[in-house]
Amino acid sequence: MAAPRNAAELPEAQLNRLLRRVDWRFLLHTEDAPSVADMTAGKTSLAVHLIAAKGKPLPGDADLATIGYPTRLALRGAIESVRPGGEVAAFWQLPRPAAVRRATRRMRAAGLEDVRILWPGPLPFRQPEFWLPLDSGEAAGHLLARRPPSSTLQAALRPLWRASARAGLLFPLCAIGRMPGGDGTGSEPDTALLLTGGQRSINKVVGLRLGADGEATAVVKLARVATADEALEREAAMLRTVETERPGLRGVPRVLEEGMRAGRRALAESAVHGAPLIDCLTPDSFAELAGSVTSWLIELARSGEAQPPGEWWERLVGARLRAFERDFAQALPADLPSQLEQALAALGPLPLVPEHRDCSPWNVVLDDGEPGLHDWESAEPRGLPGLDLAYFLANCAFVLDGTIETGRTRESYERLRDPSTPYGAIAAECEGRYRRALGLDPSDLALLRLLTWLVHSASDHRHLTMESGGTPDPEALRASTYLGLIEAELESDR
Repeated sequence: MAAPRNAAELPEAQLNRLLRRVDWRFLLHTEDAPSVADMTAGKTSLAVHLIAAKGKPLPGDADLATIGYPTRLALRGAIESVRPGGEVAAFWQLPRPAAVRRATRRMRAAGLEDVRILWPGPLPFRQPEFWLPLDSGEAAGHLLARRPPSSTLQAALRPLWRASARAGLLFPLCAIGRMPGGDGTGSEPDTALLLTGGQRSINKVVGLRLGADGEATAVVKLARVATADEALEREAAMLRTVETERPGLRGVPRVLEEGMRAGRRALAESAVHGAPLIDCLTPDSFAELAGSVTSWLIELARSGEAQPPGEWWERLVGARLRAFERDFAQALPADLPSQLEQALAALGPLPLVPEHRDCSPWNVVLDDGEPGLHDWESAEPRGLPGLDLAYFLANCAFVLDGTIETGRTRESYERLRDPSTPYGAIAAECEGRYRRALGLDPSDLALLRLLTWLVHSASDHRHLTMESGGTPDPEALRASTYLGLIEAELESDR
């Protein structure tokens, strides 16, 4: 099978599947993309070529050798290929009796140190959701504690999983070992467990540093692709801004260190603990949860004097208007761009505040009822007030109404905007409290809701572009969630 083309030229679905096969790279002792002597075949080989440094290394000079199951012959060839301090990664896709014990013994006998066996679980033949080191009781305990069985069948399968792990019958598996020696310049991987959820290649791998009690002491976010490098740079800058300007605000990660891992950017942050808000969100709890998050967002957004539009319009509104008109040109009614620009031109002076820009029920956690936010990579250090609140309230309504999956978000949103409905009354109360706390004009808050959907339309376009491998289909653009919400806001003002 031929090596893949440049990653940027691969269809998103194929790129995503391949990159997820090699997330183990973030446990290598290297900051740079490794030079690889690849002795695998099929999809594993295709994936390895995507993360390898360009050029074929000389014999005995590779940073990494990749093989299938570690037979003595395969190990001999791999060890002859790598430099002192280099590493060998072995993979097998089908169960082998006592495979973990035999592979570990062979790799150590061949001279490899720090041998680790990783299980990309939880199901074979599917995209892995995590990479679990089988010799780490802390990692296994943390994973099981945070993935409670959701059915009787799942609960019954847990003893079977433990028995399979003891017998060495889990599959697929990855084994990594390191040659002794080297110049000591490689960096130690400092994560005990890799979490690899998400649906796209731009989703980050999350590494956890765990304490003896199995609790996460830090989170290491790792980029799979270059565009995710940029997102982690933005996140680090935003977190440092919040730490400087809101030092007493709870529920915000603190930057611990930045660096590179296997050729991609890594960002270590303090762990923000808590139960996911989305697991607690019900029609009965919505009012209390929305009130808590509103209070938190007020503290995040507290700022100085309002700034005239000339100070922020082009950066925060004008540039986004032009990008929206360009990206959605094939799907827009002829008069919509001018309506949108005319409406937003009425915005008055506003304070510049930190915006999270992904304040959704799945990114908020609750620690003794106090909110905290994960995933600051889309954040804007000098943004505008109101957008985070609008995004949070709308997504809560979509979750409660079950309209994200059905595509009926516009109908749900129109009910949310009606204060005579149960959810609309909650939204109106939260918006009123937020507006009064920040001294916002009611008409400006309505326009800031409109701006919210304009800003988030960029993510719809990006995802549709990735899925199509080029220009999105006009019908797909027309069905965009955020285009529908823009139209709903414009129509409500008529």
